Amino acid sequence: MKIGSTRKDYKIKKKIIIKDNNPILTFDYWYKKASKTVSEPNAFCLSTISGNNAESRMMLLKDYGNKFTFFTNIKSRKGSQILKTKKCSMNFWWKEIHQQVRISGNISKLQNKLTMDYFYSRPKESQIAALISNQSRVIKSYDILIKKYKNFIKEYKNKEVPFPSNWVGFEINPLKFEFWQGGEFRLHQRVEFIKVGKKWKKNLLAP
Repeated sequence: MKIGSTRKDYKIKKKIIIKDNNPILTFDYWYKKASKTVSEPNAFCLSTISGNNAESRMMLLKDYGNKFTFFTNIKSRKGSQILKTKKCSMNFWWKEIHQQVRISGNISKLQNKLTMDYFYSRPKESQIAALISNQSRVIKSYDILIKKYKNFIKEYKNKEVPFPSNWVGFEINPLKFEFWQGGEFRLHQRVEFIKVGKKWKKNLLAP
């Protein structure tokens, strides 16, 4: 099916805003702006490497600053890929404001205490969902999973949910940013930052 006629025209004409030639400060500015109109501004596409292939999935960012943090099952496909390559990329797409941010870098496990602190800050229902799920594994029936979930809800109604050893936090140490702003007539604005030593090198990119 040809879908070339399905397109969005961007009307923004203003100059892209970069804060103090610093990608961390710029991301903070853009994120706070996105938070005013985007329903889930912390949703991002996480890409990892699997052999000669790349895999992507949507995730939720939980903290950012000099590093970017998210949580997942370490025994999932993405978990095993991260442990093997220690590299990944993130893509935030905020269509309501016609902006995109791409981030790539090295990734490492978060300290266990920080992971546990966040785990127990979640609703108990979410804790139990993490406990019972063998993420990415083949299952016989979704109904069996739901039954297990309901049984665990009853079992841990008045007691603490045990911390699952396969549930971890990861933090991305960014080495490259690209800030993209949709422009009129496809004249999009793109600004790239590449980390060189302890400094950031800024480049303007063609649309």
